[in-house]
Amino acid sequence: MDMASVTELVNRYYTTVDAGDADATTALFASDASYDRPGYPTMIGTQITDFYHGERVIETGAHSVQEVIVDNDRAASRGVFNGRLKDGTETSVGFADFFLFDAEGLIAERTTYFYQPAV
Repeated sequence: MDMASVTELVNRYYTTVDAGDADATTALFASDASYDRPGYPTMIGTQITDFYHGERVIETGAHSVQEVIVDNDRAASRGVFNGRLKDGTETSVGFADFFLFDAEGLIAERTTYFYQPAV
């Protein structure tokens, strides 16, 4: 995959998530993909689908992607997410995501980190 294709795939991910289109989002993942996210055990395959179809604590919001760095079939992105949680809480949080894409252009691995005061 070339750099432009990988960048487009990363941006498509955020577009589908921000639109609240769980079916389109989960279609971007390989069937055996893994997803690591703070506060959740590693999700694999259908667990990712379950997450986007209901377990995700975010109700609505938008990612403002500030940077995407591509290296062959890998990409790193960072930005800020602003939105509302299902409990009504407004949130603004920095994030960094790391993606690995398979030969078909599907997400094989994803890891998310949030910028939060911790130590």
